[in-house]
Amino acid sequence: MKNNLLIGFALGLIFPVLAFVLTKHTDVQMQLFPDKPTGLYVIAGAINLMSCYVCYKKGLDKVGNGFVLATFLGMLLMVFSKTLFIPTE
Repeated sequence: MKNNLLIGFALGLIFPVLAFVLTKHTDVQMQLFPDKPTGLYVIAGAINLMSCYVCYKKGLDKVGNGFVLATFLGMLLMVFSKTLFIPTE
């Protein structure tokens, strides 16, 4: 595999996007984590960080940095989207 930041970022987006699709369009979130609305996102972040660890161990540091970037941006987006409330009055 090529040691490229964009490849790592693209690979790092797979699981957060999958978690988003599963949360918005299926009932998997409510079946697995009925009282934790961000459960699938946390699992996606954990998978990305484990992938980052494997990339660093194999010497693919730029790919690992792409995973970290995707995870960080995804978790920031999740925090802002779940905590910000804009009243519609």
